[in-house]
Amino acid sequence: MTNAVRNPAIILVEDEPDILIILHRIMRDLTGGYDIVTVNSAQDALGVLTERSCPLLITDHNMPGMTGTQLTQVVKQDYVDTKVIIITAYATPEVERTARTAGVDYFLTKPFSLDRLEQIIKEVLGKV
Repeated sequence: MTNAVRNPAIILVEDEPDILIILHRIMRDLTGGYDIVTVNSAQDALGVLTERSCPLLITDHNMPGMTGTQLTQVVKQDYVDTKVIIITAYATPEVERTARTAGVDYFLTKPFSLDRLEQIIKEVLGKV
């Protein structure tokens, strides 16, 4: 049995189902040629990373179990080629500082501009 070649994946990590659906729709329209994988926990995201090439991971910050910053630390240690965007409605200078220290590539505060998200995605995926 032969394994099918898979497109690289973009992982969306969000514990709120409605927001995850919206993010998926946005990403689907912006990222032709990439599989969009949605998960509702950092642990699930790490599972996907062990199986797939993932140039981009977009994660909420406040989630049960592991925060977006903690996820970023693991990703930057174990998957150095994966870019990370943290989105949060609870941005404080300390949260942003901690995320930057963890190695986050982009930090977006909700509500964020879809134009800004699109610009970041194009930069990360080399479509500028």
